[in-house]
Amino acid sequence: MRFSDDARRRVRLALVRSPPIPQRIPPLEWRRPALVWTPLALALAIGWPAALFTNDPQLLRFVLAAGAMVFALALITLSACWALGRAPRTRRTVVLHVLAACAPVALAAPFVLTRLQAAIGDISGLNLPLALTPLALVLGLPVGLVSGMLFAFIALARQRSVGELLDDGVFTRHDVQPFR
Repeated sequence: MRFSDDARRRVRLALVRSPPIPQRIPPLEWRRPALVWTPLALALAIGWPAALFTNDPQLLRFVLAAGAMVFALALITLSACWALGRAPRTRRTVVLHVLAACAPVALAAPFVLTRLQAAIGDISGLNLPLALTPLALVLGLPVGLVSGMLFAFIALARQRSVGELLDDGVFTRHDVQPFR
């Protein structure tokens, strides 16, 4: 079976690689220098809840460890997304990663805090970790939300498009190569 000239042309045009679709929302990038901004963002995001417990050193250590666990899990999921080529495009996505990591840590927190049950006293007929689980979620998720927002706004920046760079005078129109 022979193709007509019109059909051959259509097949050739379909095989020609089309130009990439321009990105409407550029992905986020690490604020430069990342070795300064990322630790600063982590310190503020983990440190502000710990500042509420400066009077109790045992609880302070627990809050710091829980915050470090939340951000370790969130950074693992973010790096997996980056490795798969799906870099976050909005800060909302980064905050959702932090909240997704915060939920299991908040659910596990009362079970880890069973050492404090001896300090509080033995409450007969009440399973303390199960009773504190809803309270841990109610307190933990808003803390994770604020910490995630702090981290996302301090550590990550939006990529600047060529038009924005031209408007800011970073380089002139003669520096832009329209065809590559």
